[in-house]
Amino acid sequence: MYRLLIPIFLSILMMSCNEQKKNDSTTDSKNIPDKSVAIFKKVNANKSQITFSNTIIHDMGSLNNLFDFDYFYNGGGVGMEDLNNDGLLDVFFCGNQVNNTLYFNQGDLVFEDVSQSAQINTGKVWSNGVTFVDINQDGWMDIYVSQGGPNTRYKRKNLLFINQQNGTFEEKAEQYGLADMGISTQSVFFDLDKDGDLDCLVMNENELYGMDPISFNRLVNSNEETAYFNSSHLYRNDGGIFKDITKAAGLEKPIFGLGLAVADINEDGWMDIYMASDYYLPDALYINNQDGTFTDRIKETTNQISFYGMGIDIADLDNDDLQDIFVLDMAANDHVRSKTLMASMNTKRFDYLVNKAGFHYQYMYNSLQKNIGGGKFNNIAQLSGVANTDWSWSVLMNDFDLDGHKEIHVTNGYRRYALDNDLQRKVFEARQRYGRNIPLEVKQQLYESMPSEKLSNILYKRKSDLVYDNVAKDWGLGDFSFSNGAASGDLDNDGDLDIIINNMDEAAFVYKNLSVENQLGNYLKVITNGDSSEEFAKVKISAGNTSQMVEVKRVRGYRSAQEPKAFFGLADQSTVDTVTVYWKSGKMEQKFNVPANSTLTFNESEATAPIPSALEKSTYFTGLDAKTLGLDFTHSENFYDDFETEILLPYKQSNLGPFITKGDINGDGLEDIHIGGAAGQSGQLYIQSSRGFTKIDSPALLNDAHHEDMESVFFDFDGDTDLDLFVVSGGNEFAEYSSYHTDRIYINDGQGHYTRLQSDALTAFPKNGKSVTIIDFDKDGDNDILVGNRVIPKQYPKHQASILFENVDGKLIDVTQEVLPGLEGFGIINDLLTTDINNDGWPDFIAVGEWTGIGVFINEQGTFKNMEEEDPILKEKGWWFSVTETDINNDGLKDYVVGNVGLNIKFKASEEKPFKVYATDFDENGTNDIVLSKKYKGTYVPVRGRECSSQQMPFIKEKFETYSEFANASLVDIYGEKLNSSYENSVTELQSIVLINKGNLVFEKHLLPVSGQTFPVLDCISIDVNQDGYEDIITAGNIYETEVETPRLDAISGTILLSNGKDGYISVPHQESGLFMNGNVKSIEAIKNANNETLLLNTTNNGPIGGHKVSLR
Repeated sequence: MYRLLIPIFLSILMMSCNEQKKNDSTTDSKNIPDKSVAIFKKVNANKSQITFSNTIIHDMGSLNNLFDFDYFYNGGGVGMEDLNNDGLLDVFFCGNQVNNTLYFNQGDLVFEDVSQSAQINTGKVWSNGVTFVDINQDGWMDIYVSQGGPNTRYKRKNLLFINQQNGTFEEKAEQYGLADMGISTQSVFFDLDKDGDLDCLVMNENELYGMDPISFNRLVNSNEETAYFNSSHLYRNDGGIFKDITKAAGLEKPIFGLGLAVADINEDGWMDIYMASDYYLPDALYINNQDGTFTDRIKETTNQISFYGMGIDIADLDNDDLQDIFVLDMAANDHVRSKTLMASMNTKRFDYLVNKAGFHYQYMYNSLQKNIGGGKFNNIAQLSGVANTDWSWSVLMNDFDLDGHKEIHVTNGYRRYALDNDLQRKVFEARQRYGRNIPLEVKQQLYESMPSEKLSNILYKRKSDLVYDNVAKDWGLGDFSFSNGAASGDLDNDGDLDIIINNMDEAAFVYKNLSVENQLGNYLKVITNGDSSEEFAKVKISAGNTSQMVEVKRVRGYRSAQEPKAFFGLADQSTVDTVTVYWKSGKMEQKFNVPANSTLTFNESEATAPIPSALEKSTYFTGLDAKTLGLDFTHSENFYDDFETEILLPYKQSNLGPFITKGDINGDGLEDIHIGGAAGQSGQLYIQSSRGFTKIDSPALLNDAHHEDMESVFFDFDGDTDLDLFVVSGGNEFAEYSSYHTDRIYINDGQGHYTRLQSDALTAFPKNGKSVTIIDFDKDGDNDILVGNRVIPKQYPKHQASILFENVDGKLIDVTQEVLPGLEGFGIINDLLTTDINNDGWPDFIAVGEWTGIGVFINEQGTFKNMEEEDPILKEKGWWFSVTETDINNDGLKDYVVGNVGLNIKFKASEEKPFKVYATDFDENGTNDIVLSKKYKGTYVPVRGRECSSQQMPFIKEKFETYSEFANASLVDIYGEKLNSSYENSVTELQSIVLINKGNLVFEKHLLPVSGQTFPVLDCISIDVNQDGYEDIITAGNIYETEVETPRLDAISGTILLSNGKDGYISVPHQESGLFMNGNVKSIEAIKNANNETLLLNTTNNGPIGGHKVSLR
């Protein structure tokens, strides 16, 4: 599975870089684990007698090597099951080149190798994955082995070992119709059609490995046989014989299958399928159509996925009664490894995969898909701190320490660094010199030069809501190895979960869990005996004010089989109030007041109560089609690729809109709206009436369609009491001081008809603007205008000065220097807010932006003073996008929500490790060069890699001939003294915050809940959602325009945060709020309609208006 994007001899060509219980918080110290307590103890092989080692030997004269067989080092799985019905879990190891091994559990973690007598190697060739099933329903578990390897189809048939009830097994895959001949990696048995018997899905790797996507798409469907053998296969159980229904069921689709899990993902009582796919083919999420067919809904349910999908687990990670999905990738968690091992992605290839091939958005990081209800998931891997686990294989989400919260266990290790960039350069050079006839000795030298590195497993422990720390070393899991498959189960029947790991070229690891012995917490074990061995029962428990849910599933992780029981950690709870088991047959059973540290058994045959129909829950909002309101506007973004000239931009600077503003423009007492257009698209006015909204044509706006509209505001400019319109112009695509950047004022005739006002002040040296606020700074009775500007076009992050225009009898005069000298050097401004901070009757304002602090400008009776330098809270620099006034605690003092980029981004920043940017013409070719930097081992290093950086600055390739040299170079080593004279700035805070006004210009900083950190808060409104008399907030925003190696910020937004009446907010889950703002959301606005109902509208870049309406709860 070594990540060859195309054949290894050519791959170098592709590597260019062209809950409403308490106040939520992102920090919770009481949940930080006690690092002095080891949770696991490695059991010595002399004790356990488990000596299995998945030893791999390469042979350059055959296909048994990585150059000729991409999946050579993919490793094997391990499974746990009681195969002799003695009440103890036995262990089965898959061997690739070595024999499979079966150990019977003798008790006290001592095992006996019974492989030879059990006859479990009949037909064995190259075994990958193992699962268990009572296929003939005789009460004895059978073994199913998935096979592959560098073999022809007839030599890699899967194996089915029927338990003979005497310690031996008989291979009968052919007789049952399950001798699949794909490159099988893992299989799962489940009842796909609810007919009472178990069907089988065999997941396969692809025979067409080592191809570029274009060649692959051309060949994979060239004939029926090729299409079939490059797909996974679904078998329906027809009277004990399995019939292949792959094509009829809708599953004949190419995939590089590595991770497999079956679960009721959409909670309809039918089993769905998730397959994690390697290489460029996207994962598949097959939703059961309840008629024997499936439909891949990966695009509808997720907004992005991993690129190199590997191991997978599906479980309720955060105890919200919704199952989350974790898929592994191979992103390095070390700077040097990330710069030497990781393949790059260029914009043209990304565009082909997404827009031409129609694949999903895929990024080279782990994915933690947070289930938010409504069939939607948000990938929060970056926020949770679990995105980078190196070359990873198995992931298991279990409560290992019995504290009531699941941990995340990951196996990893690089047997051979096939994607080492320097190696690939050597391979490319050899290919150029020798063509396809590379001498065997040269090939051998190249092979031996591939780096190899053992790594320790990772164990993520919850430290606060949705945020995790790696505690593997402290927990006793610090052993280094090449680890692949892992299985968890209670090997010693003491109530906690032990772990066994299948290592490559090393004896397997057996880890005993010490949680029960060390009295770390209480437990409950639930056994679900269904009508078949694979029932996928859902078990829910409630204890005190906590609840948990486990859907029992055997196949999860990587090529491995887990103990199929539900394990719950209870912490210090001594009694479980309720235990409920839901069977897929539609029946349920409950038990009450169950003592802790006990084992419960539920039998499906004894369940009689039907599962009640789910009641439709009331929500704060209901979705609506904005077109039914008359709002038919669809934003159409003009094409401009910022990355062509600014390769190292963190995200596009040209796609910031559209923005929405409201006001009664015709004096009828109803709120009307203006929505900005992209360059080439005019802004649009909508007049509201009792029938909804009506689009009105405005020649003035149409004539200015060539402008890129940014924010706009309705206000009375000329003192005639009707609302005029100011529209800011922006856009990174235009030249500096372009007339297209001219801001515009449109004068209202009182009836909602507008004409453009000619203004010399606005046409003189136009700037790339973004925001605007109206402020009568001198209290002379007319409205002055403050405009916030962003970057010098094509010169990110260098800013253009913002401007304060005084309105003098309808003429604008730039008074920035005299009145507001501190504004010009403030930096990139994203938002402005006029507000009376100190309640002195003089309007103040707040400015926020990228690489800036929070500018609090106090009006000193006609001039302004920035308080930023006097308050360390305000000096904290961020990627601030919005600022919103509210009063969280009804104390009469104005508080402020300041929206930041959030934590769900690959960049990290803190006071100790600021995230930095430098910019100048480093290579002296006349263009601005951007360098993003982070601190690594005490020194600053580049964020971007050698390929991407050298495309912007070619001297880098000459100065650093190898990737290793570049990876080990500091920023100073690379850019030298020019750093001293370059533009420099930094960020120390990425989280969105609320500033609590304590009076006397003193603020307290409080972080928004973690749900408010999952997306960039580009906009925010203050509204009393729950009608308790306190102002709540709704936050929204996304940035789809990141460069292709940075996962786009695309979480479903529209988060309701309810005021706690003091100093913080309580988050409302999406399934309770009813807000699901999908798309590239840029702004939101709350509007009252003619019936006094509240509408919540949102704009999306390159998309339609979104709408929700307040519903009665």
